[in-house]
Amino acid sequence: MDNPSVIISEPCLMNFERKLNIVFQIMKELFNPNFLFLNFDETYYMQFITKNKCSNKINIEHDNKIILQTNFVKLLGITVDNTLPWKQHIDTITPKLNKACYIIRRKMVYYAFFTQ
Repeated sequence: MDNPSVIISEPCLMNFERKLNIVFQIMKELFNPNFLFLNFDETYYMQFITKNKCSNKINIEHDNKIILQTNFVKLLGITVDNTLPWKQHIDTITPKLNKACYIIRRKMVYYAFFTQ
């Protein structure tokens, strides 16, 4: 299993922390018997907010490891930002798309001049 993701929808921070601890406990119960372990050095949480609202800093700890907050995460090749503006994802894929367009344009010019 690589990079599991969990989504918890909870507006109350106290309930969020409680639900998160329950999820960690369930994951631990599922992982340990199968010799799988959650790498807390690469575990982050992201709080979705509106552009006008500031994110609340909460302390999330599990097994004496602090889980850090992040503002964006890459899921299935899509970069998701905590305010969902898509700017981070667009900035990530624009150079790749520019390169692909350049290659296609070169091939079109080549075939137009040299294959007729």
